[in-house]
Amino acid sequence: MEFPAVGYRFTDGSLDSDVGAGGNYWSSVAYLSNYAYYLRFSSNGMTPQGNWSKQNGFSVRCVR
Repeated sequence: MEFPAVGYRFTDGSLDSDVGAGGNYWSSVAYLSNYAYYLRFSSNGMTPQGNWSKQNGFSVRCVR
């Protein structure tokens, strides 16, 4: 399964420079009320990254 390298937006509105090279995607698993787990996709594959504030603009993809 391939995921587009969409980059992401930080809470301050700035954009990540990885558009076209990588991207962060939210997991469906919450960490705390304001945090959730996420995954990093890049040309090197997928890497679980831990958790980050839900205010960051990461992509969501339905995966079955």
